[in-house]
Amino acid sequence: MKSWIAIALAVACLAGVARAVQHGDEKHGQARGGYFFAFTNGDCTADYSSGTTSCGGGPRPAIDVVDPASMEVVASVPITTEYGPVVWSDAVYMEACDDDGYKGYVIANERGSRIVVIDAAKAIAGDGAEAIITTLPMGSRPVHSYAIPHIEGEGNVGEFWSHSDGDGHFDVVKVGNWDDLHVPEVTAHVETPGHGKLLWDSDLWPYGYASNTNEGYLYEIDMRNYNMTRHLKFTTHGENPDAHCKGTHGLAYSKENKHIYATCSGNTTVGGENGLVEVNVEGDELVLVKKHTDARGGQVYESSDGKWIVDIDKSNDEVVFLEANEPGEVSSISHVIEASADHCALDDQSNCGGMPDKVAFYDMPDGSVNFFFSFTSPNDKKGNDGVGYINSKDLGTQKILKNVKGGSGASKYRSIYTGGDHVATIMSFPHDGLMIVDGETGELAGTVETNQGTTRVIYVPNAPTGFYCSGSRR
Repeated sequence: MKSWIAIALAVACLAGVARAVQHGDEKHGQARGGYFFAFTNGDCTADYSSGTTSCGGGPRPAIDVVDPASMEVVASVPITTEYGPVVWSDAVYMEACDDDGYKGYVIANERGSRIVVIDAAKAIAGDGAEAIITTLPMGSRPVHSYAIPHIEGEGNVGEFWSHSDGDGHFDVVKVGNWDDLHVPEVTAHVETPGHGKLLWDSDLWPYGYASNTNEGYLYEIDMRNYNMTRHLKFTTHGENPDAHCKGTHGLAYSKENKHIYATCSGNTTVGGENGLVEVNVEGDELVLVKKHTDARGGQVYESSDGKWIVDIDKSNDEVVFLEANEPGEVSSISHVIEASADHCALDDQSNCGGMPDKVAFYDMPDGSVNFFFSFTSPNDKKGNDGVGYINSKDLGTQKILKNVKGGSGASKYRSIYTGGDHVATIMSFPHDGLMIVDGETGELAGTVETNQGTTRVIYVPNAPTGFYCSGSRR
């Protein structure tokens, strides 16, 4: 164990590069020699509206452990019939920061209102179903989950936050204590529950921020006592079109100007527009700074170097880059990049990759960043969509994302993750599995066939890193 502590200290500077808070395990993605965990549904499906799951007569769900060095599945965690139907949602890798050493866990949402806890070391070692530690019941229709690891000056927080779309709250588990949920349900709605996300950052601590696609609000939560403190209520279109949001979804934070961002849905029946709302959270009230109507779409992220706010506009087949500017200043739209040439993906043309869904960041040796976007069109089952990418130094000169072909997705959602020297995204055609790209060159490294129904991918170090365990301890 001491050897791994030494390794963690030796690469601490490297780990500190990743600044964006998307999942809460980004620092672990810097570790070399790890594995991609492919979450597969087998022949199981979920009805989101009802929150029910079922399985056919085909393969059972599994978590396949993929070695990007050998491009093969090296271990698998089968989900046996005793667990019933299992359909995966978001997952993260976390570590318990105990005085006697670090231990790694994979924690995943399951659509049947459960949290599944996996011993990472046992999964990698090939212990199969024995790697499953427990399942915990949670609220209905879970989708997004987040790791809340060490917060500088606050000790090793070590909490897993799971959002229940059906109930409109977060369920919280203390990492390493798997007996039950450990805090009251954390409310993330005013009147109408819905699908939502969580934003947190050490800069913002102890406050986190939540969204809800069913309400025109942005919510602030005190993450120490799990209570909603403030909220920003957006207007109806009739009251003020420039401040109108029917619902909120994606969330991001800029360390440059100290503002947070939320993707904002409009209401076309009364002329409302989609956009990206920029909010100042400092002071007594949450204040809307601006609604950027030229930055549409449901997903927004902060780049790993902290310099860019990346807005993904899938329906218009483009990516919008906003520059945060100085502290307190409003952001400005700097670059709009086409995902496919002449937006051919919108016409679903064969051999045309586009319609970006999610982003993964790869930090380059020269300090620049490669932005990798998973593509969901044309979904021609030949692998032509693949991924698209651009380097931050090429913003302003490159107008279209470079297309790397290799695997097609099967739906409008396509998970993508950075790990070690690679970036991996899920694929369903020409086979189920992972499409893996060299993070530095952007070239296809290979594809790996997994169990049927690949739906999520995360990265897990081959041994605990301790990257989030520095500083004071609890």
